[in-house]
Amino acid sequence: MPRYFFHYRTDDELIRDSDGRELPNLDAAEQSAAELGRAIVEEAASTGGDLRLPRSIEITDDRGEDLLYVVFWAGPKMGGGSGVPVEPMTVH
Repeated sequence: MPRYFFHYRTDDELIRDSDGRELPNLDAAEQSAAELGRAIVEEAASTGGDLRLPRSIEITDDRGEDLLYVVFWAGPKMGGGSGVPVEPMTVH
C-alpha cells in the first residue's frame, strides 16, 4: 500500500508529518485529511483559537511529491456568533 504524508500548514508555519500512513489510494488519503482538518478546527474552537485562519493539510507521497491540498477553516454562523467548521475543499 502507498504511504501518504499529511503536512499541516497555517499562515506562519508548516508542521511536517514524518511518519505518514499507509492507505489504499489518494481518495482514502483525502478523506483522512478532511477528518484531520475537522479535528483541528474543533480543537481550535474548544481552546479559543482563531477560527477564521485558513489552514491546510498538504498530502505528499513517500518521494515528497505534492499530491493534494485540503484547505479548511471555520466560518461565522449566520447572524454572528462563533465559527462553525466549513467543509474542506481540495485543490488538485
